[in-house]
Amino acid sequence: MLLKIIMPASTYFLLKSRILLSFFILPLVACPLWGQDWQKKHLSAEDYHLWSTMELHRPSSDGRWISYSLIYQNDFDTLFVRNSLNGKTFSFAKGKEGFFLKKNSYVTLADNKLFLLSLDTGNTITIDNVSEYAVSLATEKLIMLQKTAKGENILLIKNFAGQTLKEILTVAQFSLSPKGGYLLYRTDNETNDSLILLNLRNSSNGLAVLEKEKISNFQSAWQKEDQTVSFVTGINDRTEKTLYYFNIEDKKLKKFEPSLVSGFPENTMITSDIFRKLLVSEDSQRIFFALKKKKIKTENNKTPSVEIWNANDKWIYPQQIKEGQSENAVNLGIWLPLENRFSVLTSEEYPKIMLTGKQEYAILSNPKDYEPQFDNEGPRDFYILNLKTFEKKIFLEKQSSDNSLLIPSPSGRYIVYFRDNSWWVYDIQSQTHRNLTEKSGRKFTAVQRILSPEIPCGIAGWTQDDKEIIIYDEYDLWAFNTDGNNYRLLTNGHQSKTVFRLAKISSKKGVDYLYDGLNSEILDLSKSNYLTATANDGKSGFYKLDSGKAPFKLVLKDSYTDQFQSSSIDDTFFYTEQKFDLPPRLVGYNKKQTKTVYQSNPQHEKYYWGHSELIEFSNSKKELLKGVLIYPAHYDPAKKYPMIVYIYEKQSDKLHYYRNPSLLNENGFNVSVYATEGYFILLPDIALEKAQPGISALDCVSAAVTKIISMDIIKKDKIGIAGHSFGGYESSFIVTQSPIFSAAVASGSITDLNSFYYTVGKQSGKPDMWRFKTEQWMMGKAPFEIPDAYDQNSPIRFADKIHTPVLLWTGKDDQIVDPKQSIEFYLALRRASKKSIMLLYPKENHLITDAKNQKDVADRMLQWFNYFLKDDKSIDWITQGLQ
Repeated sequence: MLLKIIMPASTYFLLKSRILLSFFILPLVACPLWGQDWQKKHLSAEDYHLWSTMELHRPSSDGRWISYSLIYQNDFDTLFVRNSLNGKTFSFAKGKEGFFLKKNSYVTLADNKLFLLSLDTGNTITIDNVSEYAVSLATEKLIMLQKTAKGENILLIKNFAGQTLKEILTVAQFSLSPKGGYLLYRTDNETNDSLILLNLRNSSNGLAVLEKEKISNFQSAWQKEDQTVSFVTGINDRTEKTLYYFNIEDKKLKKFEPSLVSGFPENTMITSDIFRKLLVSEDSQRIFFALKKKKIKTENNKTPSVEIWNANDKWIYPQQIKEGQSENAVNLGIWLPLENRFSVLTSEEYPKIMLTGKQEYAILSNPKDYEPQFDNEGPRDFYILNLKTFEKKIFLEKQSSDNSLLIPSPSGRYIVYFRDNSWWVYDIQSQTHRNLTEKSGRKFTAVQRILSPEIPCGIAGWTQDDKEIIIYDEYDLWAFNTDGNNYRLLTNGHQSKTVFRLAKISSKKGVDYLYDGLNSEILDLSKSNYLTATANDGKSGFYKLDSGKAPFKLVLKDSYTDQFQSSSIDDTFFYTEQKFDLPPRLVGYNKKQTKTVYQSNPQHEKYYWGHSELIEFSNSKKELLKGVLIYPAHYDPAKKYPMIVYIYEKQSDKLHYYRNPSLLNENGFNVSVYATEGYFILLPDIALEKAQPGISALDCVSAAVTKIISMDIIKKDKIGIAGHSFGGYESSFIVTQSPIFSAAVASGSITDLNSFYYTVGKQSGKPDMWRFKTEQWMMGKAPFEIPDAYDQNSPIRFADKIHTPVLLWTGKDDQIVDPKQSIEFYLALRRASKKSIMLLYPKENHLITDAKNQKDVADRMLQWFNYFLKDDKSIDWITQGLQ
């Protein structure tokens, strides 16, 4: 059911024009009386369900309309379509992201109903029982599968006005071509199935590509310009597939016959696989498809009665099982249909593969090349394989296996890679290597990930025809000619310590992978490009980069901005803005003006709330560090409050994060809840030192707490500390060394560096010693090489020194940190007669996912701190556990 919402006219300023460019500053949509303290009330857990998270979707091309979803923890999600000028709003319960169509209309699927909405009139066409749909913008047609009352599937083709152009019975599947010109669909008859190709640009009947076969399902891959299509058919997902290739122009179908090509391996079948997906090359000359061994039942398939762990194995036994045995591996094959040639591309010798742009070359490697070694991923040798001649050559030896550090160019001529602190480019045609960044004099590495050393900052993309590659340093964007002769600095963030990055559309989910490699974007630097900007003082926003000009500031505010969405109109885009005490709001930008289009969670204004403040402090090494101090809700400067220090590593970038209040948190801790409960919360940055992870954490946290004590706003004898995972380790260690904390919670924590070094990660199957070399603990060496350093930084070594009551909790099935780490610490505290309680949650992993358990651990953590920091001795489970 469609709900049309017209917001009251009084909510908005009067518009002088309905023209798109009439943007202006609009106050938040909220009752002005809510801002008065005497009307506000204290937040309680019964109110938490009112909060939602806002997710932006693509706007209309003219920028007049924007869609977004509000997602609630009770799984009741709603899709909204809103006019950015006058606030007219339409909503769809359980709606999924839809499409803005031509002729000012919008289509979406909600709860198996397809809605076609006229944005001008509000009139809606509703089609029931729709399981899936697609939009062909090129032909202005909607394609959908509808189930009749008799349980039969009908393929409906409608125009954007909702008029039915074609109905086709017994259709089970369909696939729309990339350009939207063709539709391939499967009919499902009792005896035979058929695959039909329909030209959506005319009204002719479909062409039977394949008919009178039992298919049951098919998966397809199109050439990017709609010239050809390849598909595999089969009875079900587990059975052997048949591979086809169809040329749309000459209407010729080719079938891959394994028995008629040389080199097809025995006991092997064609299959479907999400990691080795079907692909047609840009020139339609090559088809890539998945292969796997047929299963043969023999006595050898029985589970072995003993596991054999050899010291000289490349990988230890559990990792080999996790990564997949070679006989069960899915490999990638290639078929050249015009020549009827075939080859297997991946194998046990070369199991990893990337493809260059235009898919003329493959890049092969073996992650076991330099095993055994003790980093997370070892280096590899990389080979380049010509997919016309199948000639293979090595082009990089002992290169990092990180696929973000070796990326083929879009045109397929170059491969860029990072090595020896520089970005290099390999020219496939000339087989030459050039150092691109050495002469710039700038460092292209920085701390990019939590708990890791400096790593390369990455690349933004390539210009047309691979002429230039756009590379990030810590702050800026650079354009380097791929011939190595020239480079230019595009931004000037280094001077002000402002980080510039290319603004990417937030609806592009995840990373763009092709097999085991990354795809690169093509950028047009002759046109305007939008950049995100993050300033050193916590401000963020957007800049515009025009050819030959310095970046021009569009928006830079003392808030956190994200979810960038641009329209087709220049200088018109949308984003969300938030602060700790400002729920995310949808903001429109047009021609140097901003406007609040929608304010999420307006009920926020009814309640007392805290606010955040950026602080600075120095550790004993005189390093200037930052932190976030969150004030209690309804803060009274005349009072002093208890404080909780929540730790991990860097957290100052969370200065302006708005957190919905909730007891359903994977780590049990919610800063908004604690602020409303009358606590200060300190989130200090920690500068970890090599071979001294616990000692350096103690140094930084102690300095941060000292800074807050000097502000004379907290009760210095009522300070708690908490952390999860690595933060749990830091919390455990710090309370063994410092008496300033009156209560501690350490969850999913590591407590004995010696035993954890020799633990096998249940999720990865790898030895956890990789965490100790250059990442996380940064110990550099093994425990038997520097035993004192491991002992001096292990919480369990000092269990008898603790004077702070400690609450431990962990998932009993934790696959990241062995729960034995918490159990061992609990036993050490118990042996030393220290105040401690441990909570073990069965069937929970490193993070708590069951809602009942999430609420339980959140309640218990809050009760633990209330018991010791607020002297609430009414909590029986704590009293009984510590008597």
